[in-house]
Amino acid sequence: MAGTKPKIRFSKVIEILLWLAGLGVLTENIVLVQQNRHLSEALAPQISAGTQLRMLAGIAFDGRLEPVALPAAGSKLLIITFSPGCPACQANQDGWMRLASTLEQKGVRVLWVSRDPIEITRDYCLKHGIPLSNTLADPPHRTFAQLGLARVPNTLLVGAEGSVEKVWAGRLDQAGWNTMFAYFGERQETACPLRSQVGANPAGCGSELSQSSAKSCK
Repeated sequence: MAGTKPKIRFSKVIEILLWLAGLGVLTENIVLVQQNRHLSEALAPQISAGTQLRMLAGIAFDGRLEPVALPAAGSKLLIITFSPGCPACQANQDGWMRLASTLEQKGVRVLWVSRDPIEITRDYCLKHGIPLSNTLADPPHRTFAQLGLARVPNTLLVGAEGSVEKVWAGRLDQAGWNTMFAYFGERQETACPLRSQVGANPAGCGSELSQSSAKSCK
C-alpha cells in the first residue's frame, strides 16, 4: 500500500500538468483566432460612394429575415452600421440620434444595421432609444459584405435604386459632424448646440471629441 501512494500522487501531478498544458494551448488558439479576426477586419474593403447595393436584408426583432426596400427615384435612405460593443460606435451614438431625428422630420428613412445577434442588439437599442422597428441585426453574408460590416461604424446615404451617394466612415469628430449636417442643409449648431455660457461643455461636444481621430472599430 505504501508503494502505491507515490504512484497515485505522481499520476495526479501528471494529470494536472496535462490539464494546464491543454488550457495553455486553448488560450493560445483563442488569441490567434482574435488576432486573425482583427487582421481580416483591418483588411476588409471599406464601402464607398458609388457602390451599388442590391437585395439587402437582416434579422428583425421577431426573428424573421426582413428584406430592405431600396429607395425609389426621388427618395433617400440613411443606413447606420454599428456593433453594440464598438467604442467608436458608442462615441457616434449621440450624433447619430440627432441626425436621425433631423432626417426623419424631412421624410428620410433611417435604418440601423447591427452586425451582432438580435439579443445583444436589442439591449443596446433599448438603452440608447433606437427604434426597434428601424433596426435589423445579424444580416446574411451578402448584406454583411455589401455594407462592409467587418468595418464599423459607417454612416451612408443611399439614393435611388440602391446607389450609395455618400459615406461617412469611422468615429466622427466635431468637424466631421458639422460637415455631415451641412450636407443635409442643416446649420452646424444642430450637430452641437451652442454653449449656454462660457466654459460649458455639452455632452458630445467640445475639444475632447474634436481631437478624436476618425477610425474604424476593429
